[in-house]
Amino acid sequence: MRSTTTVRLTALSLLAAAALTGCAEATTGGSDDGGEGGDRQEVLIGYFPNITHATAIVAQEEGYFEDRLAEVDAEPGYQDFNSGTDAYQAVQDGSLAMSFIGPGPALTAFTQGPDSVRVVSGAASGGAALVVQDDITSLEDLRGERVATPSLGNTQDVAARAYLADEGFETDLEGGGDINIVPTDNPVAVNEFRDGNIAGAWVPEPWASILVAEGGQVLVDEADIWPETDGQFVTTHLLVNAEFLEENPDQVKAVLEATVAANDFIASDSDTARDEVGAAVTRLTDAPLEPEVLAEAWGNLEFTNDPIAASLEEDATDAAGVDLLEGLDDAPPVTDIYDLTLLNEVLAEAGEPEIETP
Repeated sequence: MRSTTTVRLTALSLLAAAALTGCAEATTGGSDDGGEGGDRQEVLIGYFPNITHATAIVAQEEGYFEDRLAEVDAEPGYQDFNSGTDAYQAVQDGSLAMSFIGPGPALTAFTQGPDSVRVVSGAASGGAALVVQDDITSLEDLRGERVATPSLGNTQDVAARAYLADEGFETDLEGGGDINIVPTDNPVAVNEFRDGNIAGAWVPEPWASILVAEGGQVLVDEADIWPETDGQFVTTHLLVNAEFLEENPDQVKAVLEATVAANDFIASDSDTARDEVGAAVTRLTDAPLEPEVLAEAWGNLEFTNDPIAASLEEDATDAAGVDLLEGLDDAPPVTDIYDLTLLNEVLAEAGEPEIETP
């Protein structure tokens, strides 16, 4: 049930990606010196070097991907992306086996080709907010003002437009209407906010915490408006090429063993995982996070194996309602995007609760 006093944001993790390397070929040469495994198939995994993709970062940093895939005579490769669009298109066309990705691009991929992709696991929940200047106390104060979102049609952009429409505010795709939504890269939005050129921004972490550190205040925390899911909503999940899933279930299962292990590590040693992820993000992007900002942003996220299907269904409704998701009427039910069979096998073997299949 949608709240009428707060905004439904779903975070799409965006931080400029940096040099994670990987080969788009399905198979790479292994050791030719008679070492273990010989030639191994490379499983190419995409993710963004951002804290909302901590599951993937921890799985790489701790060697979980490498260890689990070695057991099925495979090895991980990594590919960096600057946008969710590029990531989902690579998964769709099969040049990428899978990618950690936000809900918006996954929905677009599914509506374009319902048989091309599947979500096989969750990764992160939460971590999105509307942060405004300190003199803004209500949505009405935003009338006639400029509010940034990460990009036109991305998850926060859709959520902002849908929420404002519910609240009686008109917006349009050209930045007009009662409240002027201006798609802006997150680093640029920070500068615009600091200079007073925007009244607020709908952003995922760590950008929300960065804006608060710049003197802003949270007008809306999305976690407060999901009572039906106890404050959870999908931020990052794992999208897999459907053909790869069908032909290589052992490799997908090995990746899922790694992600479950990573989420267990995060849950059991959160501070160590946080610092490990912060260091990796800094190394990969050359954009260090202040320790206080990292701690605040980390505390607003939950890392989970559950893809939180109910929130994705609402995302689809929102996107269609503001004309930013073509093809939904012609696509199968959104729940058809999920295949949690292998995830539940992994969870059962680990003695952990299984996830109800939508």
